[in-house]
Amino acid sequence: MGKTVFFGGTFNPPHIAHRKMLEAVCELNEVERVLVAPTNLPPHKQVPEMFADFQQRLKMAELLCEGLPKVTASDIELKREGKSYSFYTLTDLKKSYSDLSLLIGGDMVTSFNTWFEYKSILNLAELIVVRRKGINNSDFDSAVENLRLNGGKITVVEVNLPEVSSTEIRRRLLEDKPLNVLVPENICEYIEKNHIFR
Repeated sequence: MGKTVFFGGTFNPPHIAHRKMLEAVCELNEVERVLVAPTNLPPHKQVPEMFADFQQRLKMAELLCEGLPKVTASDIELKREGKSYSFYTLTDLKKSYSDLSLLIGGDMVTSFNTWFEYKSILNLAELIVVRRKGINNSDFDSAVENLRLNGGKITVVEVNLPEVSSTEIRRRLLEDKPLNVLVPENICEYIEKNHIFR
């Protein structure tokens, strides 16, 4: 059995950087499946005023996965009440998948030691970390090394990711500006058709 990768986030909305991360991970030979799971209630963020409901974000996650045979959207976070902590989700997934990884962006790795039960997460799953533009390389490398010293198994994937954020996308929608290529076309069409974030 190959590796199962968990990729969580608010996905409010998903964007092209998320897609490129998934494409890169799918190219790793040992990866058998990737589960893209929108959070129910994000633990690290204030819930923005323009917050799509769970079913809308799940649908957008499904659209994000189109054309990637290894990748599927998951509603696992909806089944747990309260805030969505990766530790609890990974604990549940470990019951079904012995070889488990957690996919995170490079912007997350420097604050990973503030995550709930982060040392336990390192025992549950390998980290697959995508280095992003705009991250201080020395801070990134130092954070990766510290996590390895805490017993973490970490794979760093180098991807030329565009600088884009869901916050920027929502702001553009609010100002009636075109999304250009910031969001995959199928997700852009879904947002427009359903008047999400308007």
